[in-house]
Amino acid sequence: MRNSGAFTGAVRGREPAADAAGTADAEQAAGGPPRAWRRLGRPVVSAVTTSAVGLVVIELVVLVVWGTDTSSSAGPDTAARVGADLWLLAHGATIHLPGGTVDFLPVGLALLPLLAATTAAHRLATGNLERLPPARGLRPAGLRPSSLRPGRSARAGTPPPWRALGRDVALVAVTQTVFVLLVALVVSAPAARPDLLTVVVGALSFSVTGASVGALSGYGALRSVWRALPGMVRVPVTAAFTSFTALLGASAFGVALVLAATLPEIAAADRGLGTGVVGGVGLAAVQLAVLPNLVIWALAYTLGPGFGTGGGFVRPDAVHPAMLPDLPVFAALPPGPLPRPGWLVLALVPVVAGIMLAVSVRRCAGQISHRRRLAAVLAAAGLSGVLMMFTAHLSAGRLGDASGRFGPTGWSVGLAAAGELAVVGVVVCCLAEMVARRAGQPFEVGSVRSASLKRRLHSSSAWGDRASRRHS
Repeated sequence: MRNSGAFTGAVRGREPAADAAGTADAEQAAGGPPRAWRRLGRPVVSAVTTSAVGLVVIELVVLVVWGTDTSSSAGPDTAARVGADLWLLAHGATIHLPGGTVDFLPVGLALLPLLAATTAAHRLATGNLERLPPARGLRPAGLRPSSLRPGRSARAGTPPPWRALGRDVALVAVTQTVFVLLVALVVSAPAARPDLLTVVVGALSFSVTGASVGALSGYGALRSVWRALPGMVRVPVTAAFTSFTALLGASAFGVALVLAATLPEIAAADRGLGTGVVGGVGLAAVQLAVLPNLVIWALAYTLGPGFGTGGGFVRPDAVHPAMLPDLPVFAALPPGPLPRPGWLVLALVPVVAGIMLAVSVRRCAGQISHRRRLAAVLAAAGLSGVLMMFTAHLSAGRLGDASGRFGPTGWSVGLAAAGELAVVGVVVCCLAEMVARRAGQPFEVGSVRSASLKRRLHSSSAWGDRASRRHS
């Protein structure tokens, strides 16, 4: 009789009611791993392993360069500590040296903690998704956990299990933060002392961000969370990310052109260092790590505020570089003020990004009033400025000397980006509204040609009616 209830539930599309504890006890009795290991041990090991991969990669590069440098008098412990310090800098830590303070974040290396947290949280959420009861709505009844596809188990519109998601994010973030803190305590020395407060804050920020994205993706809830946001939030956010991506893409393209044009100067600076083959590989790795920083600096130069170089600065109207680090890529900096025709080229970048912002608002907003559309454009421009301010602040920092910072000033770059995008977006939006009113229909992207064709057909038909009346 007990089995009849289970059979009836299966026929009606429901699974038998079974709690997670009973399932765990059954798996443990069948020879599976203990419940404590599945719930805590395995996620902790996975989070520590994914975080340690970045440390191993950086240490490997540093030790290879140190081992092939015959002129170096440093020992292997010093080389290992340098690699650990670079890994801590990638987490946003501050390193205190005898000659000053280093709080420069290599944006290229910052991808390592983000990827580590995202991977660990996604793996943890995917494993927990198979053990969630079907009453949560995330797993169809009668479907075995082994047949679930990671990241696609949640139905569209199904809210994520917020309690399980928060628990997974907290587990990954706390584990990786504690691991980074332990590494900072181990490598701390008078020659290079990490600031523990910045270690904890930076590691926690990167791990929470990456773990949130990974957990939402693991539960298949990214799309449902995005759709749950109101339209007045989705439209400005979409337009802001569109314009911000356009700015970064244009800046990256410009940096590529400048590097190609100044390749002889960069090669000469590289030969002047005399690093050799293996040292050149290590130097190239360092330059690749700071290349995203240079892209953001170039965008700050394009928008007008420019960026600092220690005690100097680089702007379109004036260039006063100070003592720069011994990196050949800095040979690509402009030698002097930009000529007047070059200002027109720089102005194209915010113009194109502003046009894309306005077009994105019109595509996503639908049939709304002109005033609300202008408000969405202004909100999107403000969000783009906030993104630009945050990115510019992350790309700047000190490199051991208290004379100044390297990189742009976040608030000035954010204000410049928001103002320029707002002006271009409002102008484009108003011009589109004028075209729409003259056409006699709401403006949509790609509808200018159709509206003009309708007017021509209407005028030709009216002329034909008048001609027929005259002949009659």
